[in-house]
Amino acid sequence: MTMPLLMAPIAYLAKITLTVAIIVLITETSNRSIFLASLFASIPIVSVLAILWMHNDGKSGEEIATFADGVLLLIIPSLICFFLLSYLLRNGWDFFPSLGIGIVATVIAYLIFIRFIERMGWIATQTS
Repeated sequence: MTMPLLMAPIAYLAKITLTVAIIVLITETSNRSIFLASLFASIPIVSVLAILWMHNDGKSGEEIATFADGVLLLIIPSLICFFLLSYLLRNGWDFFPSLGIGIVATVIAYLIFIRFIERMGWIATQTS
């Protein structure tokens, strides 16, 4: 087996391991401080890691900038999940129905918002 063939699975495994480690760090931190866990979760760790992996995989600066633009725009509809989850839980709803409603509302918000940003010409959503 040549070195490049061996390195690809190792690099992929490293990506998965680091991503899982971040999720575990956040959930374990929540046992000590909900606020600190929230802070860690709010940092765009996933986006930054994706940008690092994209750069490592040879994506151009333009492709990474386009990705960053998309993330920035798509933060807007993703906020509905957190708003609804918090609101429903504080108003006596059980966890899983609250989460489900938040996720469904977020999917709907994404669909609407993506159509909107396409029509405004703010971002191209077609894959290359």
